[in-house]
Amino acid sequence: MEFDDDNSRLELKGETRNLIREIFELENNGHKDARELYADEIAGFFVKTDDGSYTLSSDNRHDQPSETLHSTHGALTEAYEKFVKPSKLLEKSEQRDVIRVLDICSGIGYNSTALLTYLKDEDVEIEIDMIESSVETLAATLFMPNLTKAHVYIKKSIEQFLIDNEYLRYNKVLSDIPSNIRINIHVCDAREFVKSADNKGYDAVFLDPFSPSKSPELYSVDFFSKIKSLISDDALVLTYSAASPVRSAFVHAGYFIGEGPRFHRSGGTVASVSLDVIDKPLSFADEKVIALSDVGVPFIDPDLSDDFDTIVGRRQDVRSKIRGVTVFPSSSKLPRYLGVDSDEVDPKLLDKLNSMVSSMGFESINDVNVRAILDVDMSLDSSSRIIALERNLKDVIESLKK
Repeated sequence: MEFDDDNSRLELKGETRNLIREIFELENNGHKDARELYADEIAGFFVKTDDGSYTLSSDNRHDQPSETLHSTHGALTEAYEKFVKPSKLLEKSEQRDVIRVLDICSGIGYNSTALLTYLKDEDVEIEIDMIESSVETLAATLFMPNLTKAHVYIKKSIEQFLIDNEYLRYNKVLSDIPSNIRINIHVCDAREFVKSADNKGYDAVFLDPFSPSKSPELYSVDFFSKIKSLISDDALVLTYSAASPVRSAFVHAGYFIGEGPRFHRSGGTVASVSLDVIDKPLSFADEKVIALSDVGVPFIDPDLSDDFDTIVGRRQDVRSKIRGVTVFPSSSKLPRYLGVDSDEVDPKLLDKLNSMVSSMGFESINDVNVRAILDVDMSLDSSSRIIALERNLKDVIESLKK
């Protein structure tokens, strides 16, 4: 048995990780009841979410605090609302013989569970590649309460993977997976998978890592560019994240982007190489933040191999060099106020905002040059508007230097 301690720390708290490893060792030594003996102790680390499903907490990483694997407002509900329903896979299942899905950072399998449950009545073959960096996280799935019949299929696939790879010895998940379902388990860095994967023409990608501040390597321009080579023309890439650097990375990797469904109070992002499958554009306010401020600088990972510090440091260096020079600073939500009538802004805040833009050569947040930057064709899609805003900003900044 081999363990990747860095990825395991990212995925699970140390206590949970160590318990799982003890179970691996005991079962490999012939202890048939190891899972039953530890079941209650492992269940003590489960976090119950608002819809009755459970999740787990991660360890800290590079001074980033622990995060849960899913929304505490409803782990399984989030899988349906942010990934499965907006994926358009139900419509595609009525038109195709095979549906192929790439589930990145599959964790304890909720996104794939939701997908199989959602398509349970469709006459279609379903193939899922589940990518998870932590074998202990996969194993924790076996201790979760069964949510649906499809959840048991996921558990059975995980158990068989763990047995085939000598982490476990005994078959305890009593279920047969339907012949139309194929679940492939891959324990690896998702970057390594996409670098070596064959082009299956995935019909959807569920992108479900931890937040960009914790897993920037899975939100880079380069990672998204590689995914683009693995998907069908009308596939959607779906993520719960609405962060500006994530959306910027999609745009600069050549995707069209749109607003993902809201769940609780937060939205997500959908991306595709086909504009036809993007239902809702971003707000112009969000586009201004992405295109015109330093917060829109994306993560870069040229060879899909850099470590956390290198990726984060590279972006921070770029931001510090261009902030207030070639892009507007993101502080005080300045980009959102660009072009707004002065009468609509609190006087104290207005003075601060005008002072910030004046250091770059502008008279105010609504002067003629700012309006020139914002002069884009509003009939365009979000990605095209973002690119147009970037181009206008560059042209205006250069004109101000003359």
